[in-house]
Amino acid sequence: MQCEIRPADGPKGLPFYISQGKAFHEIHVLGGRFLLVSYVGASSLRWQTQKKILDQIELNTNMPVALGFDVLNETQRKGLVQAKIPYVSTSSFFLPFLGIAYRKQRKTFSKNNQKKNITLPKLTASAQFFFLFMMYKVKKSKISKSEAARQNNLTPMSVSRYCRELLDRGLINETKEGNSTLISCSEMGRMLFDKALPYLDSPIKKEIILFPSQAFKSLPKAGETALSEVSMMAPPKESLAACGPHANLAKEKGLAIENLGFFKNSFVRLQIWKYDPAPFAMDGRIDIVSLYLSLKDSPNERVQACLKEMLEKAQW
Repeated sequence: MQCEIRPADGPKGLPFYISQGKAFHEIHVLGGRFLLVSYVGASSLRWQTQKKILDQIELNTNMPVALGFDVLNETQRKGLVQAKIPYVSTSSFFLPFLGIAYRKQRKTFSKNNQKKNITLPKLTASAQFFFLFMMYKVKKSKISKSEAARQNNLTPMSVSRYCRELLDRGLINETKEGNSTLISCSEMGRMLFDKALPYLDSPIKKEIILFPSQAFKSLPKAGETALSEVSMMAPPKESLAACGPHANLAKEKGLAIENLGFFKNSFVRLQIWKYDPAPFAMDGRIDIVSLYLSLKDSPNERVQACLKEMLEKAQW
């Protein structure tokens, strides 16, 4: 976050004791500005007294005001936050008015990207997982960020980070209702899929070969095996399934096909994904968005034709 710091004169028309012993700097950041007030030497004033002084300066200068410090201990930092006094120190800062400016700038940034067709990078794997949650679970409704965090066993900070990625790409909307921040999909079904497609990537990290097992059979079908169930494609000789990076089978070393000998026709293929496919699995197979992403770069014309057929038949 870039900022510009300019020396500033003290406020005019206020009692001398307010400006005495203080240095003033005008800080320009995020398209706005605020006045940084730093004490020259130590101050023995209580936080509530300092807040009253800052309020008078803010009324006089018509801009947000923050206190500046070289060093703060933990007790002082907590005292400032509890008193709701904006501050900047060498190790931390508390500038609640910047949060509003940042949200406004982010909304403008997102709208400008859409108007200018600026190409943003693909979503991170975690944000893509969160997008699928919004698309499949939230659908036409709204959900609070805190509830979305609870349902996905995520921290509120992680959800905020994923929402920023989705907001910047115009894939979700965000509204305030009371103390809650609600999120919802910007489009529905196929329209949302088409809008998101430039930012989505194959979930596959790697693929390994294994002998069939009960654990493998319990996983959602993937690849051409799953595609054969939703199109006219014939099933492949080797079954394919998918699991997340933390599944037990994902820790297997895998087999080398050249060492299989007589068993070379009785193996299965396991796709290890960047995120867990299970939450969005349908009828024992991976979801259609992830299935499309995992096969969209296949050079096989039959696969491409069947992917198109799958999308056209899908019940969005």
